This record gives sequence, structure tokens and C-alpha cells, in this order.
Amino acid sequence: MFEFEKEFHAILKSLHEIDALRHLILIGSWVLPVYLENYRIPRLTFTTSDVDFTIIRPHDPVKKSNPSVHKQLTEIGYVPHRNPITQSEKYIPALESEKNKLSIEFLCEPGRIVRAPYRVKGLGIIATPLRYQRVLHQNAIALAYKDITVSVPKPAFWAAHKIAMSQLRSGEQAELKKMKDLDGARIIVSFLGYEDVMCAARCYKGKFLSLFQKGWENYQSRFPEELEIDSNQG
Repeated sequence: MFEFEKEFHAILKSLHEIDALRHLILIGSWVLPVYLENYRIPRLTFTTSDVDFTIIRPHDPVKKSNPSVHKQLTEIGYVPHRNPITQSEKYIPALESEKNKLSIEFLCEPGRIVRAPYRVKGLGIIATPLRYQRVLHQNAIALAYKDITVSVPKPAFWAAHKIAMSQLRSGEQAELKKMKDLDGARIIVSFLGYEDVMCAARCYKGKFLSLFQKGWENYQSRFPEELEIDSNQG
């Protein structure tokens, strides 16, 4: 079992109970335990306290749950915390909730309507626009995790997205986060082979593909021995 996996399962179960998961796609490193239950990927370890979801068309009026996602999360011990500079929001453990350690954030694709953190009224949450979420939206599948159906990106596209987005990391922990992105992608590259991941990236042109190519150069520098093995086996 992964660290915090019981808490992660409790979050999914709580969102499932209010039928909110149909509006959400799980992204970030917490897709890996879901993949592990459905594919023969290598046993893995990872350490992240961030549970990320993305929302397709957050302004769509059908995006509703009863009770709201906000109310449900507060009832199980999380409170919203807004960044005073970016106005983005994530749910963090409430002070009185000693057992909770994870944080939860909601993202979306920026567009004509959504250019800044956007309140999804029917869910009671704020979704933060982040580029290239459409790559995950357009390649989502439904998988089972401990009897809960959850939408996640197809593994090859998830890995390609991780590699590309590693190039957009900024701030004090940029290098650490970049390495974590590549380490996560490595699990899927090792499982599928690098050709499947590169094929997924090539489904998109322009800036995304350029970011992936730069990220792939970093990946090759970080894990050169694995690519040599894969090439020899091919």
C-alpha cells in the first residue's frame, strides 16, 4: 500500500457518493495506483501529497453535485485555501483533522470564458486554468479502483503530458518537480515502451510537441540505460 492510500480512497469514495466523479478526471501522480490495479505495470513507489483533478468545460451548467463538492470535502476534513497572488485554490487538511495529509486541487483548460481561476457554481469549487489539459480531456478512459469507477488519462498520453509539462515548471522547487514528473513518466515508459509514449505526443503539434521533445531530451539524459535496453530488445 502507498503512503496516504487509505486517505486517497476515502476522497474518491466521498466524491463517488455524491456522483461528482462523472465531472472529474483524475490526473497527476495519483493515477498510478489506479493504473496498477488495471495494468501489469511494475510495482511502484511515489511520494506526493497532491491529488489533482481536471474538469472539462467548467462553465457548463450540467456540472452539479448534491451536496456540492465543496461541502462534501469540508465534511471529511478539508478546507479551501486560496493563493492570494494567483487566486488559485486547493483544499488542505483542516487544523482539527489530524488524520488528513493530502491536498486536493481542481484544474481546467483555459479558453475564451475561462482565463482565470473559475468558480464552478454547481460544484462549489474553483478550477484553475492550466495549459494543455485538453490532451488529458481528449484521451480519458474509465477504470476501476477498489470498486469505484474513475476517469483517468490513457497511460501513454498521461506520460507524454508529464514529460511535456515538466518543461513548464518554475519557482524554487522547479528542478525537484521536474524530476518527479520524469520519474512518474518513467513508470509508464518502462511498461509501454518509449515508442507508444512518443506516438501519443505526436498526436499534438505546435508548442505541446515542442515541450515534449525538450522534456524527452531531459528524460534521455536522466535514464539513458533504460533506452539502451529498450532499443536492444526491439
